[in-house]
Parts: sequence; structure tokens; C-alpha cells
Amino acid sequence: MKNLSVFSLAANDHLVQPEEFTDVNAHTSALAIFTDFRSHKPHMLDSRLEASEAMEVMLAEDVKTKLVVDDNKEFIGVISQDDLADHNLLLRQMALHVKRDELLVRDLMHARANIRAIDYSQLQQATVADVVSTMKKSHQEYLLVVDKDAHHIRGIVSSREIARRLHTPVEIEKELTFVDIFTAVKVH
Repeated sequence: MKNLSVFSLAANDHLVQPEEFTDVNAHTSALAIFTDFRSHKPHMLDSRLEASEAMEVMLAEDVKTKLVVDDNKEFIGVISQDDLADHNLLLRQMALHVKRDELLVRDLMHARANIRAIDYSQLQQATVADVVSTMKKSHQEYLLVVDKDAHHIRGIVSSREIARRLHTPVEIEKELTFVDIFTAVKVH
């Protein structure tokens, strides 16, 4: 067995964050921008949590996107800080005819049925540019990564995380749905 050297921290040693590095570019392996649930516990919220409380949790944890789970910890959707923003709360509040403090995470999340995924084996062969292109074409700000053989939701890739790592904006145009149009018309 090796003996490792132990030393004291220098005054200028600081805690690094992934966005401090410039080692990720369009041609980098997509695995570099992938949050792998095999090695990182997924960030989750209970679907019955009040929306305002969910925003507080996400801000305190500095997490932009969380998976939404039911009572059995099964995946039922995704929610982001943007979904919990005041203007979205107001729209949902008016559409559902409820008080603000009655809005729950499940009322604002993107449901499992509407979430798109890519296969882990494809991700292993892809570049960051491939993932960004796929996100733009499919109008998805995030994609789940699934091991299709094992039926495991293996991880997630997010346009926001990609933008942080590339040090450049990654704009994903939202595809308007009937519900978006109906909600906008109903509010006005």
C-alpha cells in the first residue's frame, strides 16, 4: 500500500467550479456535460411540495433544474427555476383558479409524457455540438439520458449547464403547445 503525502492548504487554494474551466467546446465528448446518476445522486423534489417552497429549496441549493418524483420516488416530471418564476406562477394560478400558496410542483412541472430522452449508448458517441443540435431541433432545454437495455433513467443534460461550461448562451426556442396558447388567451 502507498503512503500519500499530506499537506496544509495554501492561502490561495480555492474551491473550483466546473464553469471555471475552458476545457469543454463543441467537439468535446458529450459525456463531459452529462450529469450521470450512476455517480451523482439526482436532484429531486416531491410533486406535492408548494411551488414557493420549491423555489426556495432550488435557490438555497443553487440548482436550476430538478426531477419531480411521486410518493414512491418514481420520476414523474422535471421542473426548473424558470417554471417557478413569478410570471409562470401567476399564469398557472389564473388558469387553475387557485391561490398562489395552493400551487404545487406538480402544477408547474413538465410531465414525464412530454419529456424527451436520448439513449446512453448514443450519448457516448456524441459531441457537445451533437447534443445542442438535438436540443434545438427537438425544442428541449434538457434531455433525459436513458440506458434503454436496463430501462434506467441514467442522467440528464441541460442547455443551461452546457451554456455554463461553454461560456456562451445556448438558446432553445420553446415549441408552443395548445395549452400555452390557450393559457395565454385565457389570461388576456
